[in-house]
Amino acid sequence: MQADAEIVQAVLGGDLGAFATLVGRHERAVWATAWRVLRDDHAAADAGQEAFLRAFHRLGELRRPEQFGVWLLRIARREAIRLARRRAREPSRSLDEAGTNPPQDHHRDDDPATRLSADAGELLAAVARLPEHERLVVTLHYLEGRSVAEVAVALGRPVGTVTKQLSRAIQRLKVRTKGVIG
Repeated sequence: MQADAEIVQAVLGGDLGAFATLVGRHERAVWATAWRVLRDDHAAADAGQEAFLRAFHRLGELRRPEQFGVWLLRIARREAIRLARRRAREPSRSLDEAGTNPPQDHHRDDDPATRLSADAGELLAAVARLPEHERLVVTLHYLEGRSVAEVAVALGRPVGTVTKQLSRAIQRLKVRTKGVIG
């Protein structure tokens, strides 16, 4: 797998299509980062798009290309916070004012899709409550699919430290999400 730093250099060198590789590699982690702030699937997707756009335009300012993933997640978090603040300031219109009827709830609590969505939300909320150093290694390893060695290089930490942080994070998550994680 090509390192983020190499792809960043390719983009900066004029290969704009290489940015799609970075998007594909980091989109799940960016979405999850935004979702932890917004708690809304669509708003998280919007914040993620804004984060990628901002990262693309500011890529030349990135001092350490090997830290692209960490840098991008910080941008995603800031974009999500910005969107949450904007949504809080804007008055929401009721469905009656919009001239539409509320949608009928066709989901039941025993529907597998509803349970899966609830479990995912509970798990992401538990990840959000992890200490930052553990949250970061969990995000990079499980959401971005990076190996422990790649996470260690990206964060500038020894492999043993990353392994220990992942282990502690999994233990915390098991306690906090009884029934969701084994």
